[in-house]
Amino acid sequence: MEFRILGPVGIRQAGRDLTLVAEKPKTVLAALLLAGNRVVSDAHLREVTWGPTPPATVNQQLYTYVSRLRKLLYPAAVIRRHRPGYRLVLTDATLDHAEFDRLAGLGYDALKTRRHAVAAEHLAAALALWRGPALGGVTEHLARVELPRLEEARMAALEGRIAADLALGRQDALVSELVDLVEAYPVRERLRAQLMTTLYRVGRQADALAEYQRGRQILAEELGIEPSSALTEVFQSILSADPGLTAPAAGQQIRVQSRSQVRPAMLPPCVADFTGRQPQLRELSDLLCGDAVGAAPVVVTGTAGVGKSALAVQAGRLCLDAFPDGQLYADLGGAQDGPRDPHEVLEWFLQALCEPGSPIPETVEARSQLYRSVLAERRVLVVLDNAHHEQQVRPLLPGAACSRVIVTTRSRFTALEGARSLELDVFDQAEALTLLRRVAGPGRVVAEHDTAESLVDRCGRLPLAVRVVAGRLAAKPHWPLAEMERRLADADRRPLDELRLADIDVRSSLRPSYLRLAAGARTALCRLSLLNTAEIPAWLAAAVLETDESRAEDLLETLVDARLLEVGETDRTGRLRYRMPPVIRLFAFERAEAESTVADRRSTVDRALDAWLQRARAAVRTLGDGRQVGARSALFWFEAEKGGLVAAFRQADAEGHEVTARSLARTLTELRRLSGAADGRTVARRRSSSALPQTLTRV
Repeated sequence: MEFRILGPVGIRQAGRDLTLVAEKPKTVLAALLLAGNRVVSDAHLREVTWGPTPPATVNQQLYTYVSRLRKLLYPAAVIRRHRPGYRLVLTDATLDHAEFDRLAGLGYDALKTRRHAVAAEHLAAALALWRGPALGGVTEHLARVELPRLEEARMAALEGRIAADLALGRQDALVSELVDLVEAYPVRERLRAQLMTTLYRVGRQADALAEYQRGRQILAEELGIEPSSALTEVFQSILSADPGLTAPAAGQQIRVQSRSQVRPAMLPPCVADFTGRQPQLRELSDLLCGDAVGAAPVVVTGTAGVGKSALAVQAGRLCLDAFPDGQLYADLGGAQDGPRDPHEVLEWFLQALCEPGSPIPETVEARSQLYRSVLAERRVLVVLDNAHHEQQVRPLLPGAACSRVIVTTRSRFTALEGARSLELDVFDQAEALTLLRRVAGPGRVVAEHDTAESLVDRCGRLPLAVRVVAGRLAAKPHWPLAEMERRLADADRRPLDELRLADIDVRSSLRPSYLRLAAGARTALCRLSLLNTAEIPAWLAAAVLETDESRAEDLLETLVDARLLEVGETDRTGRLRYRMPPVIRLFAFERAEAESTVADRRSTVDRALDAWLQRARAAVRTLGDGRQVGARSALFWFEAEKGGLVAAFRQADAEGHEVTARSLARTLTELRRLSGAADGRTVARRRSSSALPQTLTRV
């Protein structure tokens, strides 16, 4: 049900007017509606309905009108008796006057904060509710009391809407409207001032000055007063050609939402079972809430599935109070084949920060400048997730120091000016077990603790992989943890198939990093995944990749930059050693099977095993000569590579390289014997000379 008093008083329901013809019932209804849920006394109702000389039966007639109205309005509205009068309660109905007040209030708030498009929209909507002179069809007694207040509210809204239109540069459409309004309301000085401004802007300066003189004469003759300072100031501004009267350029009105409007709150929800990362969380929170870093971005970097996004969102939500003007978030598509264009992201951000309908510049440069201008005096958190490269991020950085930026990426972004890097590694074992307990259930982990430790190690303690395993166990409460471990260990089952749960897929998270590699780096990763050794020295990579050590090191570093290899410790020979995380090895092995033949893969393993054998035999020859020249280097080499030699023997034995396996076994045995003897001689010499190197560790 809809009540109307901004025009002829009436009631509409389901698109049709309800019968309410007589003047006095309309008056009673209008008086109750204007009270705004307050009690209206019998005396006031009698006065506005019958005037100063009511009939003798006034009380009975008033009761009759109220009774009829009750039946007509129920259940959308209820008239209740509250002595000394009545109160109208709207239960399922609207009142045009209440909606007018709401819209006008929004318009005035927007005017105060210079959001002129919103102000014009709200005030125009409020004025559209008027269907003619208010309180049509009521008694003159009520109209005399209430109409001036209603009419003043309408005129104030009208003047406010015109002010907003002038601020938006719409003066051409206002001239005729203002001429009519000033003619109808000659003593309203604000309308005349607006007409003068409008005439000046459309090039009619003489007419604008004449309007001032005409208004001054009317005020003097009708009210005996001089023009107000507001009208006089417009007059003086026209005389001096004040630039402040100039209309804004077309299309240049960017309307920024005030802080009282809905703030952008784009940050995703926190991960409910967020686990560990307390030192990193504290560091990131300190960087966001502190003053030292300014607007320089904090780059959270790490391999796929390590939890960069979860950490960024967790820290951002912990620091919400530090960003009263909201949060902006965008997934830059680093996990997709085609990274998202900052041109598109800037449009999202500007739409969130500016008023609806504001023009958005066309170029990235113009959008970036506007974006920084809008954020100049705001404190906003900007989270740029899954960034691909620095060029994608630079246009999205605020210029002011009051906002903060978190970038998550698999790269290190060392070229991003002033960036503070936060490296995120895989879980330690305690964190991985904690996540497993939270998701899969603490009792199961306690019951199979050793298996749980082995299980998270098979996941490389990669948070995404641990979460998938834990989720699968939670979905299979009848499985022991050993069943999940068996599945991950079974090469015939394609273990990566076990690391997929609903839309969480470890394989899919790794694929983009692989696809962005150059062809040579892809080949290197696939070939290296065929080796069962825990560490990969550059000389071994050179043999596998059929290149020299310098080129092999470049390829290894490329894979490190792509977060597909890790750097281990430097060995005693001074060379870096590399490791392939377990989950990445599973992925790369799959790619090797898909992209190479059985013969190619066997040839790769043959080259690796042969390289192990030839290096080991060279060490045997050096140590067997009994001379000191080169013996120490041979011992250092064996110390660094003995684990790899054992792994090479086991792989040769398991994969049917029988001749090589026997040769590796004999050579490894001889190396152990010779290194032990050489170590003994070294100890004897050190007893006589403190200047010699420290004793070598026995094999």
